[in-house]
Amino acid sequence: MAQEEGSAHLIESLEEALSRAFERIVRYQERVMIFIDGPNLYTTLRTLGQKVDYFKLAEELARGRRLIRVYIYTTYNPEKPDEKEGMERFRRTLEFGGSFVVKPIPKHRKFINEGGERRPIWVEKGVDVALVTDMLKLAYSDAYDTAILISGDADFVEAVRAVQERGKKVEVVMFSHVVSPELKRVADAFMELSYLLPKVRLEGWREGSTREGVLAGEEHQG
Repeated sequence: MAQEEGSAHLIESLEEALSRAFERIVRYQERVMIFIDGPNLYTTLRTLGQKVDYFKLAEELARGRRLIRVYIYTTYNPEKPDEKEGMERFRRTLEFGGSFVVKPIPKHRKFINEGGERRPIWVEKGVDVALVTDMLKLAYSDAYDTAILISGDADFVEAVRAVQERGKKVEVVMFSHVVSPELKRVADAFMELSYLLPKVRLEGWREGSTREGVLAGEEHQG
């Protein structure tokens, strides 16, 4: 009797182990791409006094799934050499690993009237369009199963719906207090970014052109 119980317990343990192994295999087969709205993320992090390590962030978000690519859309002032230089260091640092693609988009100059005088300002323009174009194009070419969108911008709602119509899942990651309610609602899943901060926070960060500063993207975002 004891021998039969031992055999039954062994079989049960083996079945559980096989089930877990199968789940891991299935999960790894899920292809994931991450799309990061750089200005949106960086502005929010800056107000919180936080910096993140993008390598750690990507690893945490993939969670055992097959990470195909991470796209980061960022901006810079083309008339500021130091800002452009910082952006290039940021790009080289992240793209060295092979999984990241940094897409720098130059800011546009526009003129405003202030105190009776006309003066130029630099504005971010084109990040949303570039991100949506890539997310849709890659969905239509079946390059991923799940898109992870790091943004809180309501402008992405229709793009998310279009990606879902192609049979893809979209997960949205952002802080609850800044994410668009509609974007959160249409997503297949929503992750509160503050829960991840303890794991992905960039420790030892300080101002300057250190590796930590480059990883945080602090040299060219603003």
